[in-house]
Amino acid sequence: MLQVPEAAPFTSLATVYDDIMAEVEYDEWCAFVLDLARGRGYQDGPLHDLGCGTGNATLPMRRRGLPVSGSDASAAMLKVAREKLPGVELFEASFTELDVEHRFELVYSVFDSLNNLLSDEDFSAAARNVRRHLRPGGLFIFDVNTDRGLRELWEGGKAEGWADDVYYSWTHEYDEATGLAHVEAYCHTESGSFVERHSERGYDAADLVRLLGGAGFTRVEVVEFPTGETAPADAERVWAVARRS
Repeated sequence: MLQVPEAAPFTSLATVYDDIMAEVEYDEWCAFVLDLARGRGYQDGPLHDLGCGTGNATLPMRRRGLPVSGSDASAAMLKVAREKLPGVELFEASFTELDVEHRFELVYSVFDSLNNLLSDEDFSAAARNVRRHLRPGGLFIFDVNTDRGLRELWEGGKAEGWADDVYYSWTHEYDEATGLAHVEAYCHTESGSFVERHSERGYDAADLVRLLGGAGFTRVEVVEFPTGETAPADAERVWAVARRS
């Protein structure tokens, strides 16, 4: 059997990410974030896309004329983002390492980026760092997969198909011992094949209230898309809305 080169997470994937994610509802998610934020006093001030990846959730904010910036730990993903977002400030930094002079009215993150934080300690450090970058009264809005969402991520534990000339076959396992989900992402392109391995941890509503409260946020709400109503206990994906006091 031919051995497929293994790449570090979010490196080789950057070259095909937009092809595979072409059907993801980024614009709808950004509209939802803005509805949540504006309903809580946000007035279109500086905002930041945390874990922006290739910029798919940054671009809709830019198109709306909002003063948006972004950050991501992956230089490869940011390279793609910079090509589609000329003039937008993009910073190479992890959730816990972001350190810029700007202070934002809104920090947001979409598509379960924060599930990549695998422990209470890492999540808390990231939340405290976000709070430090918010203006007083600023908002932190993001989505995460819950534990149930990660247990039941894909029917049969596999997602595969074609995205233009890219074939992808991604397999998923949930580890009961650690509470972590692991994805092996295989991709075949005209220039060759690669595999990346990714891990995520689920966060339920009680986890988010506890961890965000401990990081100094107030009025933590956990809601569902697209209604903005309180998320049900069996939700597979939830949205958190937290305010800096």
